[in-house]
Amino acid sequence: MVSELQDNSKGPAAMTVDVGGHALCVRIVGAGPTVVLEGGGSGQGVGAWGEVLEQALAERATVVTYDRAGVGRSGGVQAASVTGMADDLHRLLRVVGLELPAVFLGWSYGALVTQVYAARYPEDVSGLVFVDPTAAGSPPGSALVRRLSFRAVPLLLRLRALFGGQDAQSLRELATTLAGMPEAMNETAQVRREAGLPPVPLRVVTAGRRPRMPRAQLEYLNADHHALAAQSPQGRLVVAERADHQIPYEQPEAVVQALDEVLESARPEPRQDLDT
Repeated sequence: MVSELQDNSKGPAAMTVDVGGHALCVRIVGAGPTVVLEGGGSGQGVGAWGEVLEQALAERATVVTYDRAGVGRSGGVQAASVTGMADDLHRLLRVVGLELPAVFLGWSYGALVTQVYAARYPEDVSGLVFVDPTAAGSPPGSALVRRLSFRAVPLLLRLRALFGGQDAQSLRELATTLAGMPEAMNETAQVRREAGLPPVPLRVVTAGRRPRMPRAQLEYLNADHHALAAQSPQGRLVVAERADHQIPYEQPEAVVQALDEVLESARPEPRQDLDT
């Protein structure tokens, strides 16, 4: 079942799509090969990539953005695992019936979901672009400090949400995501070790400007980005020199160029997948 939503933003309206037990909010714009965008830690994808970038991508492809379950205007509850999120996206793409394989873009936490999706459903994937991805695995430092941090930050976000305001729902959703971050990072690392990613054109767009952080953590992040690029023989790491983590807003042309390179290399033979 597909229902159109009232949308006050410019461009095509979002719609809700029943994926079995709950509905996901999705927006599809543009024409051409299918490109699926997986949003960051907030879980919201519809409108979250920035108007400049989304318009540029829609000039090149059919662009799919969506809110993960339990987030934004999607129903259900947030999945307890990255695998659950990837499976939800798989069901969504089957219901909307777009041409596959597709190029998948994952930003930040969304890169974890995209990696797991690509490992589980390689036949759906013609190319991959990771935008300043969250590092997989366990970062260096004290495990106790990490546990306390991932408990404290969600708690602070939920306390802020108690004061209400337009951001209250987003803060609660982000708190839930962050509380499960260690498990998501380790789950993704395990999937990469056991299954790997398909040998498709792949780009990792990494931020050129970083906030101050311990040297060991910075080295771990950089090493993971290089390791992710090396997951495919057609992988390459590129640096968005002028941007921090907000690359889609601060240097959207870096994402567009990465997509152009992947589309040029991939050029998939479209297929209509009618599996349910």
